[in-house]
Amino acid sequence: MRLTKKLLGLLHRVFDKNPYKVLLFRLQYEAGMTWTVSDAVLSTVVQGGQGANLSIDLTQYTVGDLINYLSSQPGYSLAFANTSEIVNLSATILMDDANDIALSNGDHFYGYTNPLWSYMEANANELRQARASIQAMPAQMSTTSATGDWLVLLGKQYGVPKLTGEPDSSYGPRIIAEVLRPKNNNVALEMAISYYTGQDTTVTDVVEYGPTFPLYNSVITRDGSHTYSASAAPIYGLFDVQYAYDLINGADPTTFQQTVAGIVQRLRAAGTHMRSLSLQASAMNDAATPPTEGGFGVVARPALADTLTAPADSFGSLVTISQFSDALSAPTDSESITIAYNYRYASVRHYNGAIKRMGVQSVTESI
Repeated sequence: MRLTKKLLGLLHRVFDKNPYKVLLFRLQYEAGMTWTVSDAVLSTVVQGGQGANLSIDLTQYTVGDLINYLSSQPGYSLAFANTSEIVNLSATILMDDANDIALSNGDHFYGYTNPLWSYMEANANELRQARASIQAMPAQMSTTSATGDWLVLLGKQYGVPKLTGEPDSSYGPRIIAEVLRPKNNNVALEMAISYYTGQDTTVTDVVEYGPTFPLYNSVITRDGSHTYSASAAPIYGLFDVQYAYDLINGADPTTFQQTVAGIVQRLRAAGTHMRSLSLQASAMNDAATPPTEGGFGVVARPALADTLTAPADSFGSLVTISQFSDALSAPTDSESITIAYNYRYASVRHYNGAIKRMGVQSVTESI
């Protein structure tokens, strides 16, 4: 309301600037309390008692709703509440003020009734919003800091529309990533779809053939206008897309398919067309830890007996541990392998001294 009062001060003296204030309510507290009304916010600070400090956005209440809300708070009470038609007006008519309920009339809350104040308050709200927009404008010019409608506007300028339900935190980086991302070929499309969806994707280039023409039959006249050899013209620029889908945490399959189709439409090269879009099976695996059994033990205790008539009985035990011995004789077996190489003086060899002239040469190696 400070801006409202400033605007009122700029008016010519012919205008009636009197607020014609009226008492709306008297707010009390079981202990000490100070309060402030400033720029459509009512705040209280309490000292002791069972209640707590309050901070109330007056734009969310009518005067009547505000009275009911305050009277329902622990430790707060109303010594007076206006019951006229003014209670149906917005609580923003509360006039800016600050006071202490321990002071005389410190619990009085007033509101204005002059329509001129309401008109200037509406203008003040527009100016405050314009000021906030101007201050935020530099940040809204970058995809790294823009939010809301500003970010959507930037995305449209780059040709990257916002997806349904996409948060600003991922949409902003996606604008630049999509502009700079490799495009046009099937590998680039695979990378883009996998990046945005987190699912394995395969994009395959395909070639189809049109109808075979001409056919040399009785319909075609042999006048030289048609060739003998029938041929089919290839149709290039087609590709198929297969993508995986998260069966557990995936969104609606139809919506997910539309998302993939939108990515393809934005990244495909001019003159190319998607022939088919299909869902492929996802790789599933599970690992089970085999059960392990714990060991078991046996506890054995000897039974001891003694009688009072024979106190000298004794108990003893004898444990004999046999000695084990074994002798391992080193193996004495031996193996031998004989490898023979035969060299023959054939016609493929030249008689130039590089090959000795001998019929057969054998080499024997023993292991």
